[in-house]
Amino acid sequence: MQLGGPRTDQPAPTDVAAAITTGAATLGHRPAVTVLHRQARYEQSGASLVNWAAKGAHLLELDHLVGPGATVRLLAPPCWTSASVALATWWLGGTVALTAGEPDGVSIGHPSQIGAQEAGHPDLLLGDGLDGAPSPDDLTASTTGIPAWTHEAQPLPDHPPTAQARGDLPALRTASRTWSQAELLAVAGALGEGTLGIEAGTTDHLTALAAVSLRPLLTGHATVVLRGVPRGAAAAERVTTWI
Repeated sequence: MQLGGPRTDQPAPTDVAAAITTGAATLGHRPAVTVLHRQARYEQSGASLVNWAAKGAHLLELDHLVGPGATVRLLAPPCWTSASVALATWWLGGTVALTAGEPDGVSIGHPSQIGAQEAGHPDLLLGDGLDGAPSPDDLTASTTGIPAWTHEAQPLPDHPPTAQARGDLPALRTASRTWSQAELLAVAGALGEGTLGIEAGTTDHLTALAAVSLRPLLTGHATVVLRGVPRGAAAAERVTTWI
């Protein structure tokens, strides 16, 4: 497995499946996403992030029938868990919606952003624990008992199902517009080289998701996420650019 910097002898990927395949080889076991909390630091390597995306793709395809034309509602702060959900969805050709109240599709989210934003109960939860699941303190009356994304995906195969990604497929939908896979890859690639820093709740949702999911795979450099801590908490992370 290649552990060096990003390769320059290959054409830029035109869909998310190609970005995942080439990016996994580029990053290897070097950091892809680092999340800093007040009393915790969680890091996922490129290999681990892609592994979770592969398991998650099986979960979405088998249990929730996600494929081209399907929607996955994602209501969660930027993290390696939300990145794995997005990558799994795009691998299958589905669309990630960052808006609440979508009439159809599977709903996945963090307890802090479910509740009032989402009608009904989410299908799966994301959390801030070391294993990606919510802690008991995060759960609310409406989310207790809902399975965690990582717990449901864990026993599934590491090798992904057949890719259905295409550059022209809708990849990300917000309240204002929809981006195709090719357009979203362009957004992620334009975020620059070096270690990137973003702040949950400050960086816009589209940029934040592109930064934690696709940018590390395209550039070979990590994204650092601040969750409720000042920029000084990232002093040891060698952040070169903040967004």
